[in-house]
Order: sequence, then C-alpha cells, then structure tokens
Amino acid sequence: MKPFAACLLALLTTTALLASDQQPTASDHQPAASQQPASQQPANGPSVDLTAQPAEVAVGDSVTVTITYQWPATWNVEPKPDPAADFRDTFVTAAPPARDTSTAESRRRVVVMTLAATRSGAWALPRPTLTASGPQGVVTVTASPVIVQVGTSSAPAHLPEPLALRLQAPPTTVSAWPWWVVAVVAAVALLSALLWRRRATATAERSPAELFAEETKRARGVSDGKDLGALLSLALRRYLGVIWKFDGAGSTVREVAVALARAGVADDERRVALRLLERLDDLRWSAADLLADQVRPLLAEATGLVEQIEARLRAEALATAAAKSSSSTSTGPSAPVPTESRR
Repeated sequence: MKPFAACLLALLTTTALLASDQQPTASDHQPAASQQPASQQPANGPSVDLTAQPAEVAVGDSVTVTITYQWPATWNVEPKPDPAADFRDTFVTAAPPARDTSTAESRRRVVVMTLAATRSGAWALPRPTLTASGPQGVVTVTASPVIVQVGTSSAPAHLPEPLALRLQAPPTTVSAWPWWVVAVVAAVALLSALLWRRRATATAERSPAELFAEETKRARGVSDGKDLGALLSLALRRYLGVIWKFDGAGSTVREVAVALARAGVADDERRVALRLLERLDDLRWSAADLLADQVRPLLAEATGLVEQIEARLRAEALATAAAKSSSSTSTGPSAPVPTESRR
C-alpha cells in the first residue's frame, strides 16, 4: 500500500501545479502603454503649422499660405493668435477672417492668406508663433521654416528624346520630323525674345509718371477695394523706385523709408508717401469687405503726390539747365575793353 499511496500523492501534486500554471495573472489582462493608439493620446501642448501652395512660382504670382494654430482645451491663449504682425512686411493680397473650431480636447484656429511674390530667389516665409499658458507655465512655439522658390521665367521646353540607332540595320531614310520640332521650338524662343525686347524698349521709352498712370488706369476698373489697394500700392512703390533708383516693387514700407531718406527726398514728400503706403497696407488686414469707392480717395492722393513730385523735378531740371547756360555764357570770350587814347 505504501508504493500506491506515494504514487497517488505525486499525481495530485502534479495536477495542482498544472492548474496553477493555467490561471491568468493580473499582468496578462493589462495592455502595454505602447499599444495605445496614437489618436487616443492626449495633446502634449500647443503647435503652429505653416504650409504654402504652390512651392514654386514666378514673380507676381500668388501663393496661398495656411497657418494652423492648435492648443489643448485646458490651456489659456489670450489674445487669440493673429499672424498680422509676422506678415506685415509681405505683400498680402487677400486675408479672409480666421476659422475657429473646438472640441473637448483641443482648440484650433486656421488662417488662410494670399501672398504675391515680389522678388526672385528663395523666399523664406515668416514663421508665426503661438504663446499659451498651461500646467507647465508659459510656452511659446514657432512654425517650421517654409521656403518658396520664386523664378523669373518659365521652365525650358523639353525636347523629345533622340531615336536609338539600330546596329547592323539596312540603310533607311532618316525621318526629318525631329529637326522640324527643333526648328519650331527655336522659332518660338526667338519670337518670344523679340517680343520681350520690344516690350522692354517700349517700357524704357515711357516715363515713370506715364507707367504710373497706365497702372492706375487698369486699377480703376477693379471692383474690390482690397485688390485696388494692392494694385495702387504696387504702382506707387514702383514709381518711387524708378525715380530714386531702388527696387520699389520688392521693398517693404520700412525699406522704402530708408531708400527715400538715403536719396535725400524732402521731408514733406517722404512723409506723405510713407503715410499713404502704410494706409494702403492696413487695408489688407481689414476683416470686412471693401468696395472700390472706399479706396478711391487714396488713389486720388497717390495721383496728386506723383503730380507734385513731377512738377518739382521739372522745376529743378529747368533751374539746372538755366544755371549751366548762365555759367557757359559767363566763361565765354569777353569783349575787348577800350583803352584811353594818349593825347
């Protein structure tokens, strides 16, 4: 009986051990933290996202910039984020009101603006910031750099690939159509160059005042006040740049002020021009729609300023010509002075 009892005791012990191994533990029912979906994780803090479309444009083309501000709902952001200060020195042609959305977890503000490319090269857009107060204190974040490539001409034409020659092939007549394609492309390029040169020559023959009058004449047909303000600002900047030899179309108000002061422009003319450009720039940030009639007084002021500058330049040119004429007369051969005859 003892051997049988020992075998029975060993069988019961083995069964108990196997049952204990098959029981689930508390750790088997707890998922790992890394298995939690990313979309269910709480937001870490505020963020600013900056995008621009398209990434490659020509001078004068428009770029649509989208700025997305986002922060947790428990954080405090006062005042609401506004990119006006960051983009004040850029040429903004449209800035609709911001779109605000909110959920139980986060707040979001989306601002869409349209910018005009004024100079060629790599254009680094301003990087807007967002300041928010949270459990860790005040946090300021900045958007990542965004660069738009601005070119001065379109891409060159892509010619078809040359036909591959077959080795040890019988002599055949070579098709002439690739040469026709090359000739047509060369003719189009030559015609474009001639038209561009003719246009540049015609532009050079016109005075800055005539160019300003033509640009403002086209602007008078615009019905939107913001578009009229943008065209008028560009025409006035270009006129000032041609008169005083600087890049007016690609300059900000601050750069125009420096250029005019360096050129020795009179204080009254400089103040009127800068104040007018600042008022035109402020129109771009108006939330409400503007009619063209609301901007036409600024058009009249700009035209009067150009007429005043032209009148002063003509008077200075006449005075300079008169001074040169007087100087040449005084330095010419003098008449002989009669001498007293001897008695």
